[in-house]
Amino acid sequence: MLGKLIKYDLKAAAKIFILLHAMYLFICIAARLFYMDRLSFNDVTEPLVLSLILFFSLLVLLISALMIFTEMQVAFRFYRSLFSKEGYLSWTLPVSGPQHLWAKIISGYILMAADLIIIAAGILLLVTGNNVTTAYSMVSDDLTNELGLSIGTFALILFVICLVSGICSVVMIYFSVAVGQLFPSHRVLGAIAAYFITSTVMQVLSVILMFLFGCFPGYMTYTLQGSAMADYLFRLIAVSLVLMLITTIAQYIATHYIMKKKINLL
Repeated sequence: MLGKLIKYDLKAAAKIFILLHAMYLFICIAARLFYMDRLSFNDVTEPLVLSLILFFSLLVLLISALMIFTEMQVAFRFYRSLFSKEGYLSWTLPVSGPQHLWAKIISGYILMAADLIIIAAGILLLVTGNNVTTAYSMVSDDLTNELGLSIGTFALILFVICLVSGICSVVMIYFSVAVGQLFPSHRVLGAIAAYFITSTVMQVLSVILMFLFGCFPGYMTYTLQGSAMADYLFRLIAVSLVLMLITTIAQYIATHYIMKKKINLL
């Protein structure tokens, strides 16, 4: 039954998810063919720099919109299938609350992971042209010396962290939706408020932990180079992962309790 629930959720979300991400890849292909491949880095001029800033600013906006859409889609499916009128049907199935929750976590994470993989593929498509790789090869040694590891290794680590944090994001979304449905009215506003309050609390905790473990960025951080910079980055990653693990477990327990004891369907 768990597999059927996951399959149902993915099928319900697939059409619009595939459409929007196909459009994103199409835009990346077009940008590669008609913009990136036509750039010349032999002479770095101000118009070139400005055009790159504008292009990557628009790319960041596009990626942000795509990620926000995926998060909203995950949240919408969770709310609609468990806490709206559709929830009456869902809760009549021979499935326990934890099974419902795990089905949503797995299906939500699959969407989030697919979103990240497609976004990464689009970025790789943009930056793997011969002109870009040739330009990068001229500064790669300096960047490696500064960071203490290659850009490729750094990007891979960042990608893996994003994949791991996808689970945390899904659980936090579900926690916020579950808290929001506790309100007799204005459930959506309650869920949004819970999400932003939770995010703020996590940011505050993150700052506190960075202070405690000596990872808070400051003047000395900008003077680090080589292995010292790599050590700093790994400590920062470790602190972030520990915080994500603790908060995810706490949010899962709270969501599990709400779904077991405090269900309030429309």
